[in-house]
Amino acid sequence: MSERFIHGYALLIGVDENDVPAWALPDVLKDVRALQAVLTHPERCAYPPENVRTLSGAGATRQSILDGLDWLGERVGADAGATVVIYFSGHGWRSDAGEFYLIPRDVRQGQLAARALRAADFAAAIDALRPQRLLVLLDCCHAGGMGVKGEAALPEGFAAAAFPPALLMGGQKSAAGPGAKGLETLATGRGRAVLCSSTGEQRSYIRKDRAMSIFTFHLIEALTGHAEPKEGATEVLVSDVMSHVYRRVPASARADWGAEQTPDGLVSGNFPVALLLGGRGLSRGQSAPDPLELSAVEAGRPAYHAELHGSGAIAQGPGAVAAGERGVAIGGSVQGSIIITGDKNEVKR
Repeated sequence: MSERFIHGYALLIGVDENDVPAWALPDVLKDVRALQAVLTHPERCAYPPENVRTLSGAGATRQSILDGLDWLGERVGADAGATVVIYFSGHGWRSDAGEFYLIPRDVRQGQLAARALRAADFAAAIDALRPQRLLVLLDCCHAGGMGVKGEAALPEGFAAAAFPPALLMGGQKSAAGPGAKGLETLATGRGRAVLCSSTGEQRSYIRKDRAMSIFTFHLIEALTGHAEPKEGATEVLVSDVMSHVYRRVPASARADWGAEQTPDGLVSGNFPVALLLGGRGLSRGQSAPDPLELSAVEAGRPAYHAELHGSGAIAQGPGAVAAGERGVAIGGSVQGSIIITGDKNEVKR
């Protein structure tokens, strides 16, 4: 059985619906579902499923987001070794006054400043968590047309804009910025990192096949071993994630749309954010698996593996049954009569 990343906790927020229909982003639900599946899969990141909460649809309101952060706080408070991942996919806007906002489901026309989630309030709720290790991922500023939706007019006095990562660093001094230069020299063990899908007024694009956003796809790639981790590594480090996303997102945005999209981030410290392939890691010469193919193993359930040489039978997992050569195995609830005949025996039930 694979190991578990027992001290890992995640809050995944995808604002796919909106009370203002023109502001809906239906495709971001794909991002949240794909990331949840990879985080909780026992042969990928191996987070305990009960440690990962998702908010989407009617549940992605301003209060639900704050309640989700409170939920994280309760768990982090009881786990001194906690690693926390917070992921938000939705609109990020900036007012003419320079205030940044995340846009939840329950905003209202004409009441945006009052009903949206201010960056300052979001940052304060994150600071209150105080985990040893924190990674915040923001996939905002979604592109119209080529992105996830048709172009919708923003309210007067607001513009789409990516979050400056410094707003969420909690005053911690950053040791690296765009390009992730020097990440490999940071001490491993604790710290904070913020990674945004784009910079300034750039847009965040969806993949051309519309499977998910470009940013989220390359994030999942990194979590699945495509970031070229050090040989023998059994964990994914925040430096793996940030350096891979920095390298891959701009190339994908240019290839798919001929557009510029440059991730932006800050980090203080280097630390594990997940297990690498359930803690097995990659052996010499082994290729990382397809980032979106999770095999036949159901996320959140144990993985079994066995080999049979010669005659015999194998049964694995709860309720499994097996019979050897010329045998009969029956499992589950049986009603009525069963007659089994052979050369020497007859069994009736």
